[in-house]
Amino acid sequence: MRRLNKKGSHVGFVVSFVIFITFLIFLYAILQPTITRDRGKNYILGFLSFNFINSSSSEVTTMTINVEEPVGPQSCINLQQIVDDDKIPEYMVDHLLFKTDEETFTYQKNLPNIRVNTGNGFQGILNVYYSEKITPLPYDGVSGCSPKNYPLGVIKTYTEVFESNIEELYDSYYAEYGELKLQLGIPEGTEFSFILYDAERNIIYEAKNEDPPETQSVYSEEIPIEYIDGEGQLKFGFLVITVW
Repeated sequence: MRRLNKKGSHVGFVVSFVIFITFLIFLYAILQPTITRDRGKNYILGFLSFNFINSSSSEVTTMTINVEEPVGPQSCINLQQIVDDDKIPEYMVDHLLFKTDEETFTYQKNLPNIRVNTGNGFQGILNVYYSEKITPLPYDGVSGCSPKNYPLGVIKTYTEVFESNIEELYDSYYAEYGELKLQLGIPEGTEFSFILYDAERNIIYEAKNEDPPETQSVYSEEIPIEYIDGEGQLKFGFLVITVW
């Protein structure tokens, strides 16, 4: 019986395998810079998102006031105590916000008096916010209510995103794009854009100088945020940041 020669077929398999491995190494050598570069852009996106939120945020201090009895007969309360007791720094009295979960109240500053137009019959917890980024609404109440001390709650300080800060970043995007990139830590050769949507997906701000080239990889991240708008209201929205 004649034996089959398996030597040739074995050598052919080895040669084919070597050629295949060589091809994979060659392909990786070509694509590796792109893979590394794309990973870098993905890292830049995360870094930019963090810096953008940080640049959009400012300190806010809050406390609560318990109005235990219905307001009346006048329609305001006088919170002179928060100035007398140094609960609020005097330089902050132009940046106050008084509100409940349902409504926001205007106030009048006539130091040491701070009169809040709660309306006749108001009773309950009044939340006080102060921040340099808060611009109060014009006062629309009476001016005759006398000071009265109310139980005060815990004072807390934290950071919050402000629409006014995002507006400043928007203005800088078109006026000082290069300087804004430096501020946000974006390296040379990387471009970016951003959009702020409200909760209903309406565009509030869209900053974009140009569309990304079709030949470049584009990375985008959508961040649900809550922010304080120009009227001191806490809003929900979405921030979309894109780099390429």
